Amino acid sequence: MENYSKLVVLAGTIIFASIANGADVSDCLNINNNKDRLKCYDKAYNFVPSSNTKSLDLEIQTIRSVERPSAIVEEKPKVAAAMPSDTKTLTAAQEAYDYVIANSQTLKITSVSQSRSRKTYYFTDSGRVFLKNTDLRATFKEDDSVTLELGFLGSLFMTNQDDVRIKVKEMKVKD
Repeated sequence: MENYSKLVVLAGTIIFASIANGADVSDCLNINNNKDRLKCYDKAYNFVPSSNTKSLDLEIQTIRSVERPSAIVEEKPKVAAAMPSDTKTLTAAQEAYDYVIANSQTLKITSVSQSRSRKTYYFTDSGRVFLKNTDLRATFKEDDSVTLELGFLGSLFMTNQDDVRIKVKEMKVKD
């Protein structure tokens, strides 16, 4: 109960102070001159300017920049021509782009084979080979049209026309 009465007194004090300040601030709104209005707000909120000359210089610069704004000139960014040293970066970017485009195309399964260790391999019409990387019993058949989808943490999924989805891993083919 004792804390409750302290809380009520504190709330009343805050409300009374805000009403008192609100009256002073509303008087400041009627002043047209910027400097006089600023002085009124300073007085209403008991602002005491510091004696620091650096902050005073900053305030003066700010006021001057507000009074006379400078023209804004947009500069176009300069694009440097591709230098021979950038060929490595350009080559890597082109390979990444080609990989994304290759994965967005629809592939056709030309052959499905199973190794002695019961691993299933899918051969596509583009010459890419994929290893089935899941224990699901679902599988693709020859002449299925599949699309590649990227999964979480770089995993790769094949989805066929019947919405059967199998996790696969692309195998490197020796030339």
